Amino acid sequence: MKFIHCSDTHLGYSEYHKIDPSTGINQREQDFYRAWGHLIDAILAHQPDFVIHAGDLFHTTRPSNRAIAVALEGIQRVSDVGIPFIMISGNHSTPKIRATGSIFESIALFPNVFAAFQSRYQRFHVHHCEIHCIPHCSLTEQLQAAFHEITPIQKSDYQILVTHGAWAGQKVFSMGEFNEQRLPDLEQVTDIRFDYVALGHYHKHIQIKPHIVYCGATERTSFHEADNPTGYVLVDTEANKIDYHPLPSRPMIKLEPIDCRDLTAAEIYDELAKRSTETMQDALVSLVLVNVQHQTLIKLDSREIDEIFPQVFYLNKSISQQIEPSGAAKLSSELGTVPVEFERYIETLAESELDRDRLKRLGLEYLTREA
Repeated sequence: MKFIHCSDTHLGYSEYHKIDPSTGINQREQDFYRAWGHLIDAILAHQPDFVIHAGDLFHTTRPSNRAIAVALEGIQRVSDVGIPFIMISGNHSTPKIRATGSIFESIALFPNVFAAFQSRYQRFHVHHCEIHCIPHCSLTEQLQAAFHEITPIQKSDYQILVTHGAWAGQKVFSMGEFNEQRLPDLEQVTDIRFDYVALGHYHKHIQIKPHIVYCGATERTSFHEADNPTGYVLVDTEANKIDYHPLPSRPMIKLEPIDCRDLTAAEIYDELAKRSTETMQDALVSLVLVNVQHQTLIKLDSREIDEIFPQVFYLNKSISQQIEPSGAAKLSSELGTVPVEFERYIETLAESELDRDRLKRLGLEYLTREA
């Protein structure tokens, strides 16, 4: 038995206000559609017995018409060749109010598609396998009830569990999102030994145990994921093999922070020029300048920094001012600009609370927007 385990395709994700002039579509949005296309091509090339998508097919609970069309086209291609497609809803694609309805109601109408999305446990029988599905549950009570409803079918060859959330066993794998579902050691809670546990939500391929696996995402949504590969997992139960297969995606690079405590503005520009390379072509690049002296900060020109990196797709800049030796911030008369002080405040927040890079980017776009 062979199957593909994929997750977190986040169709409809859009950022950076960069539009493709030929299509009128946000270029980052297109990146996620392109990754989905690579995944569908891989599925058709492998011809697995079935496919498991472990949540967050879409980036929002109400995806755009374009995102829906792209998703349905890929699902149709898989369905047309008779490959069963099992999917669950994740925290990004589960409405907070049930009356809102779900796009998965329509997707479930496709032949060979099995969708669990109603904040409750569902079981599907596919190719002598019992696929136990627990989608994102908005309430803890719903999640606990779902655990208790899992019923192994002994006559089936394999018992596979699919769920979406932050694993919180001996090690915690969290995305720091306010509505993420916390997952205990599922085998310990249910007293069931599954043949495979397909996890979604954490955007990095991790084998928590040999048979309990995060497959990771197909594209990156944050600079926290810069070092994460993008791809899917191919599972061969007979050969007892779990192989990770990378998929192409837009490069994301986090440069090492530059300590600017003794540097002038001109010297900072020189240091940046040394770090600007051809390998950054069309990449998302994160730049961090720390300990910038107040007078130097005033002279730094954001546009001149951008001109040093003309080859990149997007340059995310984080600049923090030098703190007094006593450890106290400078007096108000020496405070930096509002954007600088905003960035400094974000850096004081615990990393697990939120995506600091994204919050800084959105805040700076707002604060520097022309009236």
